[in-house]
Amino acid sequence: MVRSDRRIPMKNTAWVLLAATAIGAWIGTPATLSAQSDPTEVVRTRNEAVTEALDAAGDSISDEVREELKDVINGLIDFQELSRRALRRYWDERTAEEKVQFVETFRELVRSSSVQKLEVYQADSITYEPAEVEGNESRVLTFAHEGKREVEVVYLMHLVDGEWKAYDVIIDGSSTLRTYQDSFRREIRATSYEEMYARMVERLEQERDKG
Repeated sequence: MVRSDRRIPMKNTAWVLLAATAIGAWIGTPATLSAQSDPTEVVRTRNEAVTEALDAAGDSISDEVREELKDVINGLIDFQELSRRALRRYWDERTAEEKVQFVETFRELVRSSSVQKLEVYQADSITYEPAEVEGNESRVLTFAHEGKREVEVVYLMHLVDGEWKAYDVIIDGSSTLRTYQDSFRREIRATSYEEMYARMVERLEQERDKG
């Protein structure tokens, strides 16, 4: 496979996405309009925004910068689509109101956890392959380099109102979407959707209490 020869210094850079929980996710600084036609450039722009935010923060991260990082780190994801795919048949069983509530709670949980361990976003450099595009779907392959270690990160994306958004990130073969699918399915089968969602709300409240 031919790799892009463009390498971006990433001394303090996000190299896993939807990696809030080592598998987490992306909502903030939008890619430029010129980049929207190229999924690879959308991913690259997002990573550069994380780099800039972390470099500007230095060793001291204020509450304001932490909120900015949450936005930037989570800015690539289509939480509506991720929610739909993660819940699978349970999504179709939900009312319109339940769907809205789930997406918002899920989004906020991921957003809160995405800055708990910022070291997972560090890499020395990232290389990008040309995107594979078929209709409204695309696949962006990247490689994060840290020392002698190379981590493959694949972004599965689709067009939403003319913008490329991600609904899955696969890190060294581990799919974020599949992980959420398995987790939600286990919890719902063990109890019910209502109880699973109530636990999500409780966890979110705990995160907010932590500040």
